[in-house]
Amino acid sequence: IVVVIAISNIAGARKNNFPIDKEASCITASCHADIGKKKKFVHAVGVNTKFCNKCHEIVEEGIHSFKELPSDTSILCAQCHSEEFPTPTEFEKIPPKVIFSVKDNLHDPFGKGKCTECHDAHGSNFFKHLKTEYPNEFYAPYSDEIYSLCFNSKCHKGLEEAFQKPRTLTDTKFRNGNLNLHFRHVNKLKGRTCRACHHHHNAKNPQLIRQYFRFRKRLLSIEYEKTETGGNCAPSCHMPVEYDRYKPVKILMRTTPRLGKDATSEELELIRKKDMEEQKAKLQKSEYK
Repeated sequence: IVVVIAISNIAGARKNNFPIDKEASCITASCHADIGKKKKFVHAVGVNTKFCNKCHEIVEEGIHSFKELPSDTSILCAQCHSEEFPTPTEFEKIPPKVIFSVKDNLHDPFGKGKCTECHDAHGSNFFKHLKTEYPNEFYAPYSDEIYSLCFNSKCHKGLEEAFQKPRTLTDTKFRNGNLNLHFRHVNKLKGRTCRACHHHHNAKNPQLIRQYFRFRKRLLSIEYEKTETGGNCAPSCHMPVEYDRYKPVKILMRTTPRLGKDATSEELELIRKKDMEEQKAKLQKSEYK
């Protein structure tokens, strides 16, 4: 692979367009010496100089000038993370996870090929080369900070409110009447993390609900069905339950005390009408486009 030497060693060299030394190494040269160093999690391909050209394609032989990375970076990631390509022999002991498979529902950044919105291509101090905090366990005590990967200005700014209120009529659709089921699952000392129910890339179920989840060494099922005004769920972790945003369903299983007061039938009818009007407006807007 063609590799770089320090700019300081080239008199009058221009940024990103200077001679390079074929015998040097991208990472050991002073230009990129910090890549992958002192990181808890290292992307094996991202720090192996034999594979720099998998993502960084040189424009002119002998010159440090590269094509711009495509806006859809999944084109690059699929070279390792799909079934179409064999695992490079250097990484046979750690085969890459296949993440590009056909599913019906895609997480927006994943569907648009914006892999680097969440992941660092070279190395990171966070699990799975993520750019910032996101819990990697099934259980975790809730705080906004541990979901900083999600609660940011580009993605889900303001969504944290859906996990802070025991009762709401607006902050989440996952509610039984005004009982906030996101709060009840997540906001506790032993809260279920997002990955317990949702897949971060794609899923066959709506809302990225998993078909199965891993708990310790067991693979357990989630039997989920979305309805127009709520849904029903029969996971391996509790008895089958239903929820409805406007006509709350009585839940028979034993639960911890529910904070706050139930919404009145008048309040539920009022929010139902408002939701229907908003849904109709969105549908009309999409048809107009």
